Amino acid sequence: MTTASIDELLKNGNDAFAQGNYHQALNQYLKIIDIDPANQVGLAKVATAYYKLRDYPKAVAALNKALEGDPKNRDLLVMLGMVYVRTNDKTNALAVYDRLKKVHPDKAELLYKEIYK
Repeated sequence: MTTASIDELLKNGNDAFAQGNYHQALNQYLKIIDIDPANQVGLAKVATAYYKLRDYPKAVAALNKALEGDPKNRDLLVMLGMVYVRTNDKTNALAVYDRLKKVHPDKAELLYKEIYK
């Protein structure tokens, strides 16, 4: 498949996501990863779809994979922290808070407030 194919899958996934069809979006995003396992946009989209589907174990795995390629990504770190908040895993949420505090202190404070809500 070509870059055009990846772009088409991304567009189809984004369209489905915007309509709240997270399963359909996820299927499109997973196809991107099948073509290019290191595709950062695809990895982030897979993680986001799992998060929206509340499939938190898969969201954590996808987020960690995406963060391997972009360890300071603010949005991915916040989402990872929120997964841990939603699953009542305060220890890991605080670990993400510590990572976030070093690179994006403004967002770290928001996560901290969620942890201690």
